[in-house]
Amino acid sequence: MATVLVDGDAARFERDGDELVVHPVSPLTPGAEFIAKVIYGGVPEPITERSLPIPVGWRKLGGGSFVLSEPEGASTWFPANDHPLDKATFTIHITVPDGVEAVANGDLLNQLPTGHGTTRWTWEGHSPMAPYLATVVVGQYRIVTEAGPAGITIRHAFADPLADLAVFDFGRTAEMLDFFASRFGPYPFDVYGGLVLDERTGFALENQTLSVFDAGFVDGRRGEETTLAHELVHQWFGDSVSLARWQDIWLNEGFATYGEWLWTEHVGGPSVADSARSVLSQLQQAPGLAQPPPGVPGVAGLFSSAVYLRGGLTLEALRLTVGDDAFFKTLQTYTARFRDANVTTDDFIAVAQDVAGRDLHDLFQAWLFDDPLPPLEP
Repeated sequence: MATVLVDGDAARFERDGDELVVHPVSPLTPGAEFIAKVIYGGVPEPITERSLPIPVGWRKLGGGSFVLSEPEGASTWFPANDHPLDKATFTIHITVPDGVEAVANGDLLNQLPTGHGTTRWTWEGHSPMAPYLATVVVGQYRIVTEAGPAGITIRHAFADPLADLAVFDFGRTAEMLDFFASRFGPYPFDVYGGLVLDERTGFALENQTLSVFDAGFVDGRRGEETTLAHELVHQWFGDSVSLARWQDIWLNEGFATYGEWLWTEHVGGPSVADSARSVLSQLQQAPGLAQPPPGVPGVAGLFSSAVYLRGGLTLEALRLTVGDDAFFKTLQTYTARFRDANVTTDDFIAVAQDVAGRDLHDLFQAWLFDDPLPPLEP
């Protein structure tokens, strides 16, 4: 049985499909602040999205559970206007049996025994967060904490059977934070870490301050370190600077892909230019991977190769056109101007043009919206 309170008064409510419709006792004044409290219970069930081949929402895991919510799984486990535009700060309380870990976004405020064989964990995020980035994991985990650069706390949660391997694989997190801050501007939150599941989901997700990875991304040899970098880059592009509409998801995935190339170059692998040329060759040999254009992916193409790869190539084309100084100044201006806010592709284009002092619409039109794959040249 659910109860809804608006400013402390019980309100009438009903379900309309997936929507919760609330009727306050007294009409609300336009623009006025109010507090709505929804008290509910139940057993959340995951759903399957048209844009992803895996269930999203609250999922069972052996003796525990975990959450993956992109793009619309958050509303399966808590009342939410499940869209990136409706960002909010979150405090998450989780009560679990003693001896079981419960981890969520943000900082651990306290871990209090209830006296009834359970412990209440409280986690708090201080920055606005899109609903799909909220997460909870319950089970047997090793929590690893260390000091990171610029006062950032590094906090990982590794499933016990994988913890030793994961400690090594995530061992360069501090270096990653420092490196990407030099390229994108200051890290936008006060804590970051990886969550490693003892499960094969085939999925990694940039949950805010706590990116989740399945067991396949851990091998004790840093063989999947580019994916670790990819999800960290999302903390700037996708989490802090969030989408105003899902069709602009290249602003998340194209930027994170470009971050992979930057990190690969940083640790002595192929240069960004070589990575971009290799990807361009791949798309030229398999033109279907470059479609639909990343600026208009449609529901079925939200997580298509074109969004990631052609999205990354869009940034390399911009870098070749405006030069390194203007390119990285563009990224840093963008992350500063829209920190904790929501953006569209037009917002990024406007920043790029402001910094470069020139019209760049033809470049973005060709890479993001036109069907033919453009050449990669200055």
